[in-house]
Amino acid sequence: MVQACPSAILQVGNTSPCPRFATKQSNELADNRIGGVAETQHIGDWVRSTGLKWMRVIVDPFGAWQHVDWGTGHYAIDPREESVIDDLVSNRVRIMLVLDVWHPESRTVYYKTEEDIQRYLSWVRFMVRHFKGRVEYYEILNEPDLNFAAPSGMPVPAYVNLVKQTVPVIREEDPQARVVVGAVPDTRFDHVRDWMWGLLNSEVMPLVDGFSWHGMYGAAPSEDPRGVRQPDTPQMDHYWENYPALVQEIMRVATANGFRGEYLVEEMLWRTRSEPHESEPYGFTDVSGAKYYGRAIIIHLGLDVTTGLAVVLEDIRPRSHAVIRGLSTVMAGAHPAAFPVGIQSEAINVMHFEFAVPSGEKLLAIWTDGAAVDDDPAIEATVTLPGLASGRVTGIDVLRGQEQQVNSSLQDGGVIIRGLLIRDYPLILKVSNP
Repeated sequence: MVQACPSAILQVGNTSPCPRFATKQSNELADNRIGGVAETQHIGDWVRSTGLKWMRVIVDPFGAWQHVDWGTGHYAIDPREESVIDDLVSNRVRIMLVLDVWHPESRTVYYKTEEDIQRYLSWVRFMVRHFKGRVEYYEILNEPDLNFAAPSGMPVPAYVNLVKQTVPVIREEDPQARVVVGAVPDTRFDHVRDWMWGLLNSEVMPLVDGFSWHGMYGAAPSEDPRGVRQPDTPQMDHYWENYPALVQEIMRVATANGFRGEYLVEEMLWRTRSEPHESEPYGFTDVSGAKYYGRAIIIHLGLDVTTGLAVVLEDIRPRSHAVIRGLSTVMAGAHPAAFPVGIQSEAINVMHFEFAVPSGEKLLAIWTDGAAVDDDPAIEATVTLPGLASGRVTGIDVLRGQEQQVNSSLQDGGVIIRGLLIRDYPLILKVSNP
């Protein structure tokens, strides 16, 4: 039975019922451009139940192929990995296969000598031929610029050379496949962006279908000290605040160099003390991390970037899963579609993005963009939506997993919402067709 909310959660004085927001599984959803990353051994039912629509996958993470005599043709895919790929496909989850060794300490092929390149290309040919029709994207290496153990790190010219030799092999084996390059590590660091600009300004950009980067490992507003990472390494000031402009500059440079493909961010993660990493921030809680997951998903989708997450298991991060699952459902089929929004509030850091869905409904994601805390008290706002002639607005709280009809009225040819409670994570307002 649906009961009235015990207290206002979305709007001052609103006592309308607030039922659970019904989420859907991957095979029930239109594309939401939200995905994850994992080795095949770590992929399970959580992908489908969370509603993810694409997965960045590594097969053979330790690189057994590097030790194969390709003259014998004995290389084969582990049947367990095969079944994971088939399961993703059956659940309508698109696959990006990373053409690399996941554990860099296992590398014996360094992709720079002609002998190593030919060994790599033999493996690439096998993989694309084997997975044709099941894998949609192939990504050429992961974080290729990282010098884990020389000579594995690659300067831009070496990577460009590898890409120029690899793309024709993929195209020959599967003309429908999409080729992705980049996968550069944390773009907050100056040396990473220098490498990235070199690639974006290279001659390979017209040859490929996707450009990827790893934009957020614990990134947070400047006022949140938990977002600090390796402070002695030269990096962008006010990274969180300047990030949307960075994404737009990536797009501008890529387009200027002939790129006409898709942009993808990958491996976004806000760690807690339950899953620490020595070089990444891990002082977040499940709740505050969930809020940053929510913001990052909306920011990237609002900038027309396909969004990839590093998803921690639900029994460790239940609130984070709730936010990802909720946004996977509510953003299904959505695309950026700006419409006028007016906001009156004492808050000085309100962020919002607008979307439309094929049904014609409008979506507005709105939040306060300061440091995320576990118990945000909310702040009132009056939101006006000029030119929208619908009086029915539904609010969806993805952290709590609840929805509620929002009291609104028509005024001066648009919708006005008074007493809306906005917090430090995205509230989704769904404006129905008139």
